[in-house]
Amino acid sequence: MRLLRSIVAGQAFLVAIWAVAPTVFAQTTSPGDNRIVRTADGWDIKITYFESPSGKESPVVILLPGAEGLENSMTRKVWEGIAKTLQKQGTAVVTADLRKHGDSAPNAEDANPRLMRLGPGDYVLMATQDLEAIKAFLVTEHQRQKLNIRKLGIAAAGSSCMVAAAFAANDWLKKPWPDAPTFAQRTPKGQDVRAIMMLSPKSPVKGVNTTATIRAIADPAKGIAVHVYYNPSDRAEKKAADSVFRFLELKPDQEPRQLKEGPPEKKYSAEGLLMAKDNAGNVVMEKYTADFFNAYLKMREDPWKTRTSKLE
Repeated sequence: MRLLRSIVAGQAFLVAIWAVAPTVFAQTTSPGDNRIVRTADGWDIKITYFESPSGKESPVVILLPGAEGLENSMTRKVWEGIAKTLQKQGTAVVTADLRKHGDSAPNAEDANPRLMRLGPGDYVLMATQDLEAIKAFLVTEHQRQKLNIRKLGIAAAGSSCMVAAAFAANDWLKKPWPDAPTFAQRTPKGQDVRAIMMLSPKSPVKGVNTTATIRAIADPAKGIAVHVYYNPSDRAEKKAADSVFRFLELKPDQEPRQLKEGPPEKKYSAEGLLMAKDNAGNVVMEKYTADFFNAYLKMREDPWKTRTSKLE
């Protein structure tokens, strides 16, 4: 087992990946199927999997609630309505509670209280362990021809936005297997994240170098679409969103990268943005989220390709 260097504040962006594959405890798949994926460092991450009805060319989206500590965060259930909307439109979806949050937190009655508190390295581990374990599960589904991992998106809230960005930057450092004469013919290992939606991103996040991470995903050659939503009535939130977006911006109002005010009601932030409804009672962010991932994942021309290398 080898561990490459991780992303830490003040250092260049580097990758951290365990060579030991995470364990997946499989269950019979059904809409809203609860599962457990185990990270290489032994943490059980609770997810809910919404299998796509559309087969191997289906895009796939990971939905993350904020990671602000157990007492200050919502659970993956806050994404359930949007997950079902995306599923009906032919997208595979995973909602997840990252370590020390929601159902992935230790049992309060059994755990040492110190295990419940976020440490300085936890956000890095969320990116390099938790999301890697979730992706390993999705690659398994890809190989079962249930989805196309090449069309991978993430939506996240609060501090999870930087976790998602760090994971995406890591994923793009994974070069294809050298199992064919040309780059295009080689079996991919990563470089799959194509779209990220951020709701009220928080910055800085302990252990993650915001500048290096955002610049890594902002590279035009990667073509990662990013939309950032925030509550304009919250000055600190607007400042954080502006800070993140200034490294992403290509040109004013260029479609793949946009900084947007949240729904008209000014009281909503982070996962709260998912609560805002229009005059007809529809959840506003359901349409925004579906439109975003349909445009930047579903419409992509990246046909399904095996992840089994000829060298394995």
